[in-house]
Amino acid sequence: MTFFSSSSARHRASASSRLVRGTVLTAAAGAAVLGSVAPAQAYAELPAASESSSTAPAAATASLTTASTAASAPLDAPTAAPAGEPAGTDLAPQSEGVVEIASTASSGGIVGTAMQQEGSGYVYGGTEPGAWDCSGFTQWVYEQQGIDLPRTSQQQWAAGTPTSDPQPGDLVVQNGGAHIGIYLGGGKMISALNPSQGTVVHSVDAMPVDAYVSFR
Repeated sequence: MTFFSSSSARHRASASSRLVRGTVLTAAAGAAVLGSVAPAQAYAELPAASESSSTAPAAATASLTTASTAASAPLDAPTAAPAGEPAGTDLAPQSEGVVEIASTASSGGIVGTAMQQEGSGYVYGGTEPGAWDCSGFTQWVYEQQGIDLPRTSQQQWAAGTPTSDPQPGDLVVQNGGAHIGIYLGGGKMISALNPSQGTVVHSVDAMPVDAYVSFR
């Protein structure tokens, strides 16, 4: 009887020990599983954060690239002429009807000097014979007569005296001051228009007239 009781006690102790060890192992395994899952979930969120943070600079870079392209475009091919330049309208030359005006003007007069340059070229921003823009042409012609004009059409418009009775040699301001030429009389003028047509005679009505100004 004593032997049986002792054996039963040892059996219960052994079973209890195995139960404890099993519980410990199960807890350890559970901790290991939790330890492996938690970092994985935390790391899985990093790409999303990293992706969002890397997307913003990419968008900013794209925006800067677009802005840079847009800013450099005008350097390669200006889309609009600044103040002082013609609007680029193609006009039909109209030398007929001004031959008499040109022939009666003295070779040293404004009209005579201007007509001598009919057919010469056009260069944006230029001020030399055959390589001038609209205000460069008028500035050069007046300079030959000892009259100093400002550089741009807007400045020339402001410097002159407005007149409602224009005479040959006065300036014709057009397109809101974006174009300027020399009045020949009879509703005609001469101006440096564009690279394709150069310096030609045309009607004052070919473009809206803003003012006539005189330096007499």
